[in-house]
Amino acid sequence: MFLWRATHESLPTNLNLKRRKIKEDPSCPICRQEPESVMHALWSCSAVMDVWSVSSRGLQKMKVGFKSFKEVVEHVIAILSAEEVELFACTAYHVWRRRNVFLFEEKFENPSRIAQAALQLTKDFKEASYSEQVSLVSRRPAGTDSWSPPPLNVYKANWDASIDRVHSRMGVGVVIRNWEGRVTATLKSSRSIFPDAKLAEAMAALRAVLLCKQLGISRVLLEGDALNVVNDINLETKDWSSAGLIIQDIKAELQNLEYGSAQFISRNSNCIAHCLAKDALKLS
Repeated sequence: MFLWRATHESLPTNLNLKRRKIKEDPSCPICRQEPESVMHALWSCSAVMDVWSVSSRGLQKMKVGFKSFKEVVEHVIAILSAEEVELFACTAYHVWRRRNVFLFEEKFENPSRIAQAALQLTKDFKEASYSEQVSLVSRRPAGTDSWSPPPLNVYKANWDASIDRVHSRMGVGVVIRNWEGRVTATLKSSRSIFPDAKLAEAMAALRAVLLCKQLGISRVLLEGDALNVVNDINLETKDWSSAGLIIQDIKAELQNLEYGSAQFISRNSNCIAHCLAKDALKLS
């Protein structure tokens, strides 16, 4: 979500704050030499270039002739490995965090510490993801390997998301069927987003619930093939990440229905929603 905000110029840099008439001085608070755009704050500032110069070799060898930070991200996703993309995202996040610490606490961390913190964040993320995968496999629900109609007077909303990492877009596919298995409605849509799989799946699930709400459907069984999202919907714990906040919205919407629940289904049995999501990427 951080990179998505950065590529859409929604970070509160001094230049963006001046454009919104919140601040008068658009200059970079660190170097004081140029207006602080997102590109400058995360990539081209001399203090930031010091961080990238001590990062991984793949990031060190990247060209510098980019016009926007969105071009940087697109280039990173296109040429680097998944692990290097994760490291890039973590490094950019810590660069922005260092900027805020300097601005509000007048403390400035050296480039090596930022690079080490980013590397540690990627390791922590991998360990957490591995632990989550092991836990989710043990909790995988039974009897959901084939599609079946919902109970009487209940509608089933199948959803899926598809990601175009090169163009930073996601497609959403939703199909709603009644207790007789008849299709009531379908939806496909696309939007720009940082290519994070869990975030995309959570947004697609929320779109499915909202579609049911728009159609006046008050008894809904939500079904998708993103096991981590389904499990998070069914758990009482709160996650304050970008995807977690959206899942909290899903929970709230389901609780407001006469009947609302979520369950997992295999990808092969969720093919209609999957095809709709894939096809949605063709939309402009």
